[in-house]
Formats: sequence, structure tokens, C-alpha cells
Amino acid sequence: METTKKNSAFGPKQIGMIIFTGVLMLLSSCFVGGQTNTVLPALSEVRGWDNNLLNVVSGLASLLDGIGIIIFARLARKNTKKMTGIALIIMAVCLVLFGMVQNLALFFVLMFIMGACSGCFSSTCSMVLTSNWWPTKKGVVLGFSTMGVILMQVVYAPVMPKAYAAIGIANTQIVLAVLTIIVAIISFTLVKDTPEEAGTTPDGMEGLELEETTKLIEELHNYKSPFTLGKLAKDPSSWTMALGTGLPLMVAMTYIASTIPALLSYGYEFPFASFVFAIGGIAALAGSFIFGVIDQKIGTKKATLIYIIIMFIAVFAAMNMSKSIACVWISAIVLMAANGSARNLIPSFVGTRYGRWDYPAAYSLIGTIAMLGGGLGIMVTGFFTSYTHMYIFDIVILVIALICCLATKDNFIGKRG
Repeated sequence: METTKKNSAFGPKQIGMIIFTGVLMLLSSCFVGGQTNTVLPALSEVRGWDNNLLNVVSGLASLLDGIGIIIFARLARKNTKKMTGIALIIMAVCLVLFGMVQNLALFFVLMFIMGACSGCFSSTCSMVLTSNWWPTKKGVVLGFSTMGVILMQVVYAPVMPKAYAAIGIANTQIVLAVLTIIVAIISFTLVKDTPEEAGTTPDGMEGLELEETTKLIEELHNYKSPFTLGKLAKDPSSWTMALGTGLPLMVAMTYIASTIPALLSYGYEFPFASFVFAIGGIAALAGSFIFGVIDQKIGTKKATLIYIIIMFIAVFAAMNMSKSIACVWISAIVLMAANGSARNLIPSFVGTRYGRWDYPAAYSLIGTIAMLGGGLGIMVTGFFTSYTHMYIFDIVILVIALICCLATKDNFIGKRG
């Protein structure tokens, strides 16, 4: 009987999938979460729109990123690559219009559509692909792929103002749209929903009989999880897991969404503030990987607890940024790393408890609640007139997150195999 070949968990096909899912997270981070420090201020100045209002709407659009999970997660089981490609094409159209529209109401509609698209291709499909390809090694894999979230601070935030100045807003958005369409084409033509369809195995297991593999693919696509939304909602650990990972993401985004304005208000010069934003992003790449390794070594729950405790230190440092440059760097590196790490820990926690088969069903509720934290973090920055008050609020949120994480059960309850 012919069998699939023995493969490494990190062979060429697997590395290609890590890069692809990382790109999806990068695009999401750029087009939805990464607007507040660069793009929206530029548009506010050019078009005369209120920047605080734009930030609030940007937060609402990021909420749709999270809400999109509950819509798309169960659908993504059968058509992950196709759903990814379609969402990317819609995103590309929105990007072009984003640079042309002068009507504020229509601009807001575009932001909402972009948030929903991100919820499909990044927050949902990229995570389903990861769960399918690495059911037990997801921690370290997400440590790599979630670097895409942080790369926004390196490849997007510093470049966008320069690109707008050089070729204009409309032309810059067209370039971004073309790049997005290229990724969509790759999704349609090269990406495989499962490793079995690519002729390899989950986690690089020993070769399986091809007949068995074909049957497994069909079963995986047609599997109906017993974990309905109602059943998940009745499990206290669904809520504590979601809040224990989503609330720290909220804290991280309050900082990231206000980094440059906060530093300027403390008397730092714009070049320094921009430099902190960029360097913090580079340093955070290591943080995302490190938490992926910690997750893989000691488990997601323990990794999340360590993560929250370190965030306490970073927020206290942020409260003293006006007095110390050292505090600026501590808060920047840790809290920017927290953005990528949270997006690592959220799906990993779900996968730990529910596994490959039941992941999409469980993530539809838990992922939705958790990812709402990112949008809320962006949105609440528009309601604080004092950054100190915002950081005190963050401390309270982290206390709640710590309690929730401690209360979460992480024993495996999904279908094995």
C-alpha cells in the first residue's frame, strides 16, 4: 500500500505555510489595526477629518475583525483557502476606494468592511490552517507566524507617511491593493487546506496510507463538532479563556494605538517617537518567538500567566515614560511584543483544549470574544484625556485577566486524532 512520505514538521511545505499565514497576519495588522499612528493622522490632516473620531471608528472596525470569527470560523473548515482568497480580493477593492473616497460616512463603511475581511482571512482562516497543519506544535509555529502582526511596525508604519508624500494617497493604496491581490492568487492556487492535501502529514508524523489520508481529508471537511455555540457558552472556561487572553490584547492595543501621541505629549520629539515605534517592533519579533517557545515547552496556560505578569511591569513603566527614557523602551518593547504574543496565545489556548477537529467550532466563540479586545483597546484610547488614567485602567484590566486565566481549565476535551 502506497503511503505518504515521512516529513518534518518544518519541511519546505510547512515553512511555506508559516510564511503565508504570517503574511495574512501582517496584512490584517497593517490595514485594520495599524492605521492609528500613521495613516489616519495623515488622512485627518489632508481631508480635515477629526482624528479622535477616526480612531474610535478604527476601533469599531477592529471589533468587526473579532466578530467576523463567529461568522466565518465554522465555514472555514471546508473552504479555508477559497474564503481567504475572496476576503483578500474584497480587501483589495476597499484599499483602492480607501484612498479615493472623500465622503466620511462612506469611508467609515469601508473601514467596517475591511475589519470583517480581516476577521475572515487573518483572525479565522490563518488560525484554522495552523490548527490543521500543526495540531500539537502550534505554539512554536504561531511564535513565528504571529511575527507578521509585529512586522506592521517595521514595514508599514514607517513607510506609509513617506509613500503618501512621494506618490500620493490614492497611488499608495493602489500599490497595497495589488500586493493584496497577489497574496489572494497564491491562496487560490498554491495553498492547501490540510497537510494531507499537500502530500504531507500533521506535525510531520510518520507516513500514512494514501487511502487512509484521503478518507481523513473527507472526514475533516465534513466533521460536525458537538461543541455548539450554546454548549460553549455554558462552559465557564470558554469565557475565562477568552477574557484571560483577550483583555491583555486590549491593554497592548491601548498602548500601541497611542504610542506616538503619548510620547509627543511628554515632550519627546517626533523622530524619537517614530524610532521607538519602529525599534520596539523589531525587538518584539523576538518576544513573539520566545513566547511561542515558552508555550510549547510549559503549556499555554502557564505561558499566558507569565505573559500577563510581564505586562504589569511594562504598564507601570509606561506610567513613568515622561520621567525616564528607560521606561519608554521597557514599555515599548514589552507591550508591542504583547500584541503578537496575544495573537499567538489565543488560538493556541483554544487548540490545547479542543484540538484539530473541534478547533473551528470552539474558536468561533472564544476567538471572537478574545479578538474583540484588540478593537476595544484601539477604541478606548479615544475616550481618555489623560494617558496616566488610561494606564491605571490597563492595570485593572490586567488584574481581571490574571484572575480569568487562573480560573481556566486547559485539559483536552476535543476529538482526538
